Amino acid sequence: AEAAEGGADGGEEEAWDVEREAAADAEDAGRVGAPAGGRLAGAEEEEAAAEEEAAALREEAEDAADKLARMREELERQVAGWQLGGERAVESEALWRRYEALTAPLSQELCEQLRLILEATVASKLQGDYRTGKRISMRKVIPYIASGFRKDKIWLRRTKPSQRQYQVMLCIDDSESMRSTGAGGLACEALALLCGALSRLEVGQLAVASFAERVRLLHPFDRPFSAEAGAYMLSRFSFAEKETDMEGLLRTVVQTLRLAREQQRAAAEQMQLAIIVSDGRRSPSWGDPSLWVRRAAEENILLCFVIVDAAANKDSILELKSVSYPGGKLTISSWIDAFPFPYYIVLRELRALPHVLSDALRQWIELVSGMS
Repeated sequence: AEAAEGGADGGEEEAWDVEREAAADAEDAGRVGAPAGGRLAGAEEEEAAAEEEAAALREEAEDAADKLARMREELERQVAGWQLGGERAVESEALWRRYEALTAPLSQELCEQLRLILEATVASKLQGDYRTGKRISMRKVIPYIASGFRKDKIWLRRTKPSQRQYQVMLCIDDSESMRSTGAGGLACEALALLCGALSRLEVGQLAVASFAERVRLLHPFDRPFSAEAGAYMLSRFSFAEKETDMEGLLRTVVQTLRLAREQQRAAAEQMQLAIIVSDGRRSPSWGDPSLWVRRAAEENILLCFVIVDAAANKDSILELKSVSYPGGKLTISSWIDAFPFPYYIVLRELRALPHVLSDALRQWIELVSGMS
């Protein structure tokens, strides 16, 4: 009987122990569950705050895009009225300033891209350990004295490249087709963007020319670029000439760059670049530019053709077809496949210009380095 009573008491104690453990587990679960619920609420608040911030950023981006679109439309209207009127000199400087403001972010982006590609070529910074030179390296004076005047390589010379000396020629199409396809305004923006980026980079010498029936040099190599020069260039464009002599343009480009290279004999391996901005609409007045394309390649002149494709999709240059009859058989092919320039860019939006132009220059420099 005593054993039975002891067994019963032990069972009751075990039951009470189980109940106490269950109660303790429930309390722990409650204590753990409360902070978990708090963390869940905090995560939801952070997610809502992140969504609000993203929505605010999207709204700011949309407002900035709308502002740029309105500025571009207003500029196009002003340029159209300015070209129809006669007071170009009065309006050109204000328009150039507005084009600079419109393209400032893209100009800075292109400048930074070209800074990585176009290496410094002019040695104007002091460096080196020489026994003779222009200036003493003060860091080596004490070792020189401590060595009993034996470590005498304490002089610096200007042997470190720190400046760029390239020759870049911009050629803008001034033909009537630029206006009819809507490429004139985009070409003016591209001109402001390229001039701003190259002058900010201090690339070297910059020249600008317009071409159509004839070639006109608007800004020579030996003149520094300024806002007044940009306004003068802008005032010379009318986009009203009927024909385009592309062969004559390439002849002028090659001869002008050859003369500029001869005037600076110190830079025998100087890089020369010609950027042609046009709608690319080929006509019989173009002539045959293939001869001068080959001559430019022989003289290490990079011809980069920027095709401003501002027309509607159905009239895009990528949709043009050419018809030929090889062997008496009708053949229809894409017109752009027979484009006579080896390096060309089809530009539909100005914001793509920094990336595609820098990429084209990088490929050309790698090609030239591989050939050399």
